[in-house]
Amino acid sequence: MHPGIYATVANWIPEKSRVLDLGTGDGAFLEQLVKTRHVSGEGVELDASSVAKCVQRGLVVHQGNIADGLDQYGDGAFDYVLLLGTFQELVAPSEIIREAFRVGRQVVVAHSNFAHIRVRLQILTSGRTPITRSLPTPWYRTRNLHFLSVLDFQDFCRESGFRQQASAYFNARGQVRFLPNLRAEDAVSLLQPEAGSMAR
Repeated sequence: MHPGIYATVANWIPEKSRVLDLGTGDGAFLEQLVKTRHVSGEGVELDASSVAKCVQRGLVVHQGNIADGLDQYGDGAFDYVLLLGTFQELVAPSEIIREAFRVGRQVVVAHSNFAHIRVRLQILTSGRTPITRSLPTPWYRTRNLHFLSVLDFQDFCRESGFRQQASAYFNARGQVRFLPNLRAEDAVSLLQPEAGSMAR
């Protein structure tokens, strides 16, 4: 993910918020939030070596697969739930986000934009699955299951009952404010549920 993604998310999160980071990785960003925003943070990470790095940073991070649910957390336990770069790896993204809204008031989702102009040109000229800065691995080694664009994510939110309260887009030159579906490599959105959409 572009560094601007993390700076944007940090600005969206008020100080002393309760934060759950799903797919924490090595814990670098969660540690940053704890130190600079004084959040009460926890994480969930599948990879054991990454969990060990989080523990070395002094973070509370549980090893587990977020696809199995968040039963260990009660309703409304967090103010913000983060899905930064793991969204396109989820088998059932709508169900995971609904579960995230059960345990948190707002959800932040970051994803790569598979409609970026370089991706389009690579497919057009080579006829192969593209490899770019934000999509650096070949298709047979990537963890991505869903290849979505900025417009696809907007459609997903409307159909699933999630409202994009704020969004930001980035490429190698920085923030993208014009034609993000064509020019952005990475996107991040702050989501809220539409009224009545979380009814079970």
